[in-house]
Amino acid sequence: MNAEQRARIEANRQRALERLKQRGIIRDEQAKKMEARNAPKPAKSVTDKPSDDVPKDKVQNSKSASVNVNSSVRDASSKDKEAANDEGIKRSKRPLDKIRPTIRKQDYIEYDFATMKNSHGGFINIEEDYEGPDNKKQQSLEDWQRSQRERRALYENAPPPDHPSLAPKCTECNINTELDPLLLDTFHLQVCKSCVKAHPEKYSLLTKTECKEDYFLTDPELNDDSLFYRLEKPNPHSGTFARMQLFARCQIEEFAFKKWGGEEGLDKEWQRREEGKAERREKKYQQKMKEMRIKTRAQEYTKRLLQKKHGEEHIHEFSNAVDGGVNDDGLQVLKRRCIGCGLETEEIAI
Repeated sequence: MNAEQRARIEANRQRALERLKQRGIIRDEQAKKMEARNAPKPAKSVTDKPSDDVPKDKVQNSKSASVNVNSSVRDASSKDKEAANDEGIKRSKRPLDKIRPTIRKQDYIEYDFATMKNSHGGFINIEEDYEGPDNKKQQSLEDWQRSQRERRALYENAPPPDHPSLAPKCTECNINTELDPLLLDTFHLQVCKSCVKAHPEKYSLLTKTECKEDYFLTDPELNDDSLFYRLEKPNPHSGTFARMQLFARCQIEEFAFKKWGGEEGLDKEWQRREEGKAERREKKYQQKMKEMRIKTRAQEYTKRLLQKKHGEEHIHEFSNAVDGGVNDDGLQVLKRRCIGCGLETEEIAI
């Protein structure tokens, strides 16, 4: 390999390094290490004595060739440095060229599944932005866990009052201070758990359908938040159905008694509706019977008309009476027979 080839290789290597720097693939420190690793080895000093076997003219020729190679390499390196300085100035004017395709943390998106809703369409979407820990629809997992801890501390691990007389007591037994958290928080009823179990006729929960069928309440009344407290749960029949609403029986009864005039008024309303149902059923039955009679008479009349039109009407011609013996009652029986169709009749002589 001669000096020109080495100089050409070195120039190509310098240009390749500059292109890598420009694209942001390598950094300046890495380029310096590569240049130091690929730097040419220092030439032998002039003081080195040639061997006795080599002629003097060949030694002089080799020295001149090495001097020419070193000068050409220095010229090429100086030109490359100038070109690198010019490219550095150009890159400083274009800041977008410094962007390197590296993996960064901001390239990844972290989704909080507590703020998402399954639309049952094969994907999960976010309906609206997060508004705060009080928004239950867009509540994060940490906020939900904190609210659960606060609720547990409020109802289960709450510190005792300063004096037992200051603690809220059950309105049913006026003794127990351990209240049912569900009825207290949702329906605002101060009732202990033992009283809830002992009086299901007052503190059991009713569905919306039971309220309409048993207490004759309407949908607008049950949907009014100012009238009733409610507990919403997922529908047990299907997740796509409307959410199930539960009401306290004592609150429903109180409103129904005011609406219908007490328990007697509610019973009268039930009786009136049952009588109305019976009347409607009887009226429907009579209407069906009337339609059936009209249909039967029409068919019989049409049949007779067809028989008269086509001559298919048959008139029986009975034979003389024949003694048929005595029946079970001891009466004399006479028998006659149609000559045309063979129809037999029995006659009783009285």
